[in-house]
Amino acid sequence: MTPHLYRTCCLLAWLLLTHSAFAQPPQRLDSLAVYLKTHSPTDTHYVRALFRYGTRLVFEKAEYDRAMDYAREAEALARKMNWGMGLYQSHRLMATVHFHKSDLPEALAEFKRALHLVETVPLSKQDAYAQLGNICMVQEKMGLGKAAMETALKAIRLQEQYQLKPRYANTYATVADVLKSMGKPEQALPYQLEARAIEDEGGDQRGIAVTENQLGNLYDDLKQPTEALRHYRTALKLSEAAGYELLQADALINIANMMDQLKRPQEGLPYARKAFRIGELQKNDITLSTASCTLGLLYQSLEDYPKAELYLRKALALAQKLEDTKKIKLYTQGLADLKAKQQSYQEAYAFQLRKNQLIDSAATVRTNADIQQLVTRYETEKKEQQIRLLRQEAQLREQALTQSRWQRNALLIGGLLLLLLGGAVAAYLLNRARLRRLEEAQRLRQQIAQDLHDEVGSTLSSISLLSGMTSSLLEQNRPETAQKMVQKIYTDARQILEAIDEIIWTINPGNDSLQRIVFRLQEYARPLMESRNIAFTFGFDPSLENLPVSMEVRRNLYLIAKEAINNLIKYSEATQAVVRFDHRGEQLTVIIEDNGRGFDPSEPTTRNGQQSMRKRAEALEGSLTVESAPNQGTKLEVMLPLI
Repeated sequence: MTPHLYRTCCLLAWLLLTHSAFAQPPQRLDSLAVYLKTHSPTDTHYVRALFRYGTRLVFEKAEYDRAMDYAREAEALARKMNWGMGLYQSHRLMATVHFHKSDLPEALAEFKRALHLVETVPLSKQDAYAQLGNICMVQEKMGLGKAAMETALKAIRLQEQYQLKPRYANTYATVADVLKSMGKPEQALPYQLEARAIEDEGGDQRGIAVTENQLGNLYDDLKQPTEALRHYRTALKLSEAAGYELLQADALINIANMMDQLKRPQEGLPYARKAFRIGELQKNDITLSTASCTLGLLYQSLEDYPKAELYLRKALALAQKLEDTKKIKLYTQGLADLKAKQQSYQEAYAFQLRKNQLIDSAATVRTNADIQQLVTRYETEKKEQQIRLLRQEAQLREQALTQSRWQRNALLIGGLLLLLLGGAVAAYLLNRARLRRLEEAQRLRQQIAQDLHDEVGSTLSSISLLSGMTSSLLEQNRPETAQKMVQKIYTDARQILEAIDEIIWTINPGNDSLQRIVFRLQEYARPLMESRNIAFTFGFDPSLENLPVSMEVRRNLYLIAKEAINNLIKYSEATQAVVRFDHRGEQLTVIIEDNGRGFDPSEPTTRNGQQSMRKRAEALEGSLTVESAPNQGTKLEVMLPLI
């Protein structure tokens, strides 16, 4: 469960247990049980007791099914009494149960029903504000980043317009989390700090613990491990004091992962094991999945590969049960890497292939959605155009009735001539457009063929040759040399999968924006930088976010940046690196800079990387400059015209 879900659960518990409507029923769990057994279900007090008892079953006993039964009973009674507030509270309690059971679509549906009741009963603006905050967090958890951002900003505007109190930190935290998921932790930090300040206003220890945990996540992304670990430990201390076990599990997992990053996996094991036990106790598959993955990675760092595989497979099975595509890809890649370390290359290849198939499937889903959106937009525009044409025709008919016969004839003749001229022009433009599309299709086919030949053909030939050599070595009883050949085959096969993935990404029209290039480079560069302990910063001018780029520009710009990053990793021996995308006047500027050992650009070299990058920049009517000196780092700058 993410920190947003914890915050929502805290908020729901507070609202359900402190609303003025709960003045009559008792407070304690055992007293509520006695109250429900001794009172008849005939009035609103009984329904309020159902709400309170169901809420306490969720937060104190984790008895979700029983709580849902009480919520449904409350809904039926409230509907029979025609009591709007009762219906509203029953749907909120149902949403709380679905939250804890990780059934996010149902939770979102129940929160939306509660918001609808706020608007129709009607209830207060504060209730509307609370439900908007709950909805945006579920949307963010479901990967609906754009919708979550819109809902969160709507809630913030509502609060500011009516000066609603108390403020809810979850809306600001949702904005921060969406920005974080977009790879913008620097922009997310102010929103998260505001969420922390709001929690301080309310004094809720659970909410403060959640915010501390999220701040740790952000500082982790900002490569500030000491600060991140401090916030994680504070979150753990507060959640233990509040008795909120699921939040404790999240903080424990984060501390364990930080210990692994700091090369102290043995210290991380007790934290991860405790989180795993909490997940079992709470029967929470999300916590169990995350804790299992963390245990697998810790045992892998300790080179206890059987235990590492056991926990990674458990994490993958739980992610598949939850249908969490992002975690499925992550855990599948983890198993591929583990099998490679165990030199089980056939199994490693199978996991790697499965992971790449998941990426391709996700890309296909996104592309289909984009196409459907375009089709819908086109149909809407076509209908609007038809309406406009009908209106114009009606106006022309009215004008024709008031004009003389010779004017009508002149208009008809002129219209016919214009129609003929328009038809001729349209035919010409259509033929020219068709020819251009054929030429573009031909160039695309040639490019794909060339890429497959360059990126895949030679490697497949190498695999074929190595396979034959492996058979010969085994016949000669040289297993060690054969094992090296098998490892080389595995490495080459993985390179082929990555090359094909890049070709598919290049020709996918859904990636025709500068933002997609930035995301792709960030995904490529970050693990490489971390493997060499290079502090990596990625900057992106927001004005370039939705800038469209052609396939040719996207391909060449990506390959230039990729080559530069590879050279930085291989040769620079740097400890810090920066990649920035800036907007200067009418030009796009890409800067890749490090503090490494540098070199003398005037000295001759046998590598042709710079020459290749410069040719690609010139092909885009741009320029590439390299500034470097021994022991003074290297700065590469690409400048391209914005069209």
